Amino acid sequence: MRSRTRILWGTALALTCSLMAAQILAAEVPVLHSDRSDLQEVYLTVYNQNLALVREVREINLPAGDFSLEYREVPSSIQPATLLVEADPRTRLTLYDQNYEYDLMTPDKILEKYVGREVSWIQEDGSRITGRLLGVNGRPVYQVGEEILFGVPGRLALPDLPPNLRARPTLVWNAHAGQSGKTRVEASYLTGGLNWHCDYVLQLDRAGTSAGMQAWVTLDNQCGTGFDGATLQLVAGDINRATQDRARPMDMGFAVKSLAGAPPSFQEESLYDYHLYTLDRPTDLKDKQTKQVSLFDRSGIKVSRRYLLQGNPRFFRGYDQLQDYGKIKVIYSFENAEDNRLGMPMPAGVVRIYGLSSSGGRQLLGEDRIDHTPQDETVDLTVGTAFDIVAERVRESVEKVSDRITRNTNRVTLRNHKDEDIVVDVREPVGGQWEVLESTFPAKRISASELGFSVPVKAGKEAVLKYRVEVRY
Repeated sequence: MRSRTRILWGTALALTCSLMAAQILAAEVPVLHSDRSDLQEVYLTVYNQNLALVREVREINLPAGDFSLEYREVPSSIQPATLLVEADPRTRLTLYDQNYEYDLMTPDKILEKYVGREVSWIQEDGSRITGRLLGVNGRPVYQVGEEILFGVPGRLALPDLPPNLRARPTLVWNAHAGQSGKTRVEASYLTGGLNWHCDYVLQLDRAGTSAGMQAWVTLDNQCGTGFDGATLQLVAGDINRATQDRARPMDMGFAVKSLAGAPPSFQEESLYDYHLYTLDRPTDLKDKQTKQVSLFDRSGIKVSRRYLLQGNPRFFRGYDQLQDYGKIKVIYSFENAEDNRLGMPMPAGVVRIYGLSSSGGRQLLGEDRIDHTPQDETVDLTVGTAFDIVAERVRESVEKVSDRITRNTNRVTLRNHKDEDIVVDVREPVGGQWEVLESTFPAKRISASELGFSVPVKAGKEAVLKYRVEVRY
């Protein structure tokens, strides 16, 4: 019995010693700090979906063995699950675990940590009143002596800062290094709070047949930290996002090629099924900052103008006679091609179109939004509706041939009050199976559900389009 007791006591003593040794070792693990003063390089790839890939290289003096590293000044919108850390293989750096600490230091947070503890108030004469903080739900509640107070005269003084509060979001790594010394540690992660979009300015000449275009990239940084001297890259295209962001960051280090002509601010290349734009110089992007950078500036772009009258589907439904006055859309078009002084993938954005008055002053004609536009595609910009062109549409008759067949006779009158000849494209939406039986201008089948005409109208004159169409349902 005594022998068994001695064994149990010996086991307990050994376990106690092991726990004490572990605690001593844990207490002796060095705690390192790394902030942006250690930064050597930073690469910033921004997507136009409120997402960015940050790849930064810091030089950190690592000890051999176990240590804890506070990796400071990371974005408050960081996605910790996407972190990828790499170092010189000779260092044999291993991360045991990672904590993202974002309980930031604010007056309310500090008071919350002091619930149940004593606090004091400094009076004007230097004396102090001491009490206890009972709670902070909505408003602090104190106990001073036998009284419960919601406010105490004087300046609130706390003996120290509570633990586990951070001035800024911090990643805390528990790690091991097989070799001590300074080493370059590369950390890549995804973060929200960063976005970009493109804005275009199209300046027409007096004739409206040639234009210059400036493209500006607008970056918005709301991620919670700034980036100094960053290599900036922009991805144009709509990437698929999983419901839970668990994607591993991709290395964006590709070679780039220059565009023809004058050296641009950005260099463009294909990135699989997207396009990548790299700024040719480092840039600073502060937190809570909106920055604009020139994407390209081109002149001598050939532009064409056309007028469009979009029809009304109700003219092919029912049997009542209808009449309306349609609006004529004004559309400017150009080819995104090299022989038209362009020929680069254009990111989605807003295009603002300006013209020139008789005095040469710039005037806004309208604006339109374009989608991501590849090279050698046509860009159509609807700037507004024409003031001096009037369209009147009348359904003259509807003939019911059978339960499934009708014949519609429509008349479209176009009046041109401008001092120049124009051509109006008329587009009529038709349902079912249809056939044009007769028309005053040649009919075109735009699609299975759209009928089209090109109607020339002399200056100061009117033109009448009349057509009869048979529709089978």
